[in-house]
Amino acid sequence: MLALSAVSPVPLIGEDASVWSPRIITVGVWAGFYSYCWQRGGQTLGMAAWRIHLVDMHGQPPSARHIALRLLTAPLSFASLGIGYLWFYVGDKRQTWHDRLSGTMVVHIPKQP
Repeated sequence: MLALSAVSPVPLIGEDASVWSPRIITVGVWAGFYSYCWQRGGQTLGMAAWRIHLVDMHGQPPSARHIALRLLTAPLSFASLGIGYLWFYVGDKRQTWHDRLSGTMVVHIPKQP
């Protein structure tokens, strides 16, 4: 049993597993939540409150590939001290880095009368 833990990049048993398991579960729940919301309706509850919507570059709902790329590249925008997110305000297409890399964009939904 110990040999399996020593070979595995993510410990599956022992004391180290108790540290990694909650992190893996948290990342899985986070990715699952965003994937479900973006694929189902293009927005989370918070995005609905701000009246913004996630679409692909053609204005269509994002595909599973777009969503997976966005989820995988969003940490890069954050890890660069948030510059990837701030790029929304200085870039020519009003896209964050992870939007550019995944082929998505966030659009504003006009207020309904």
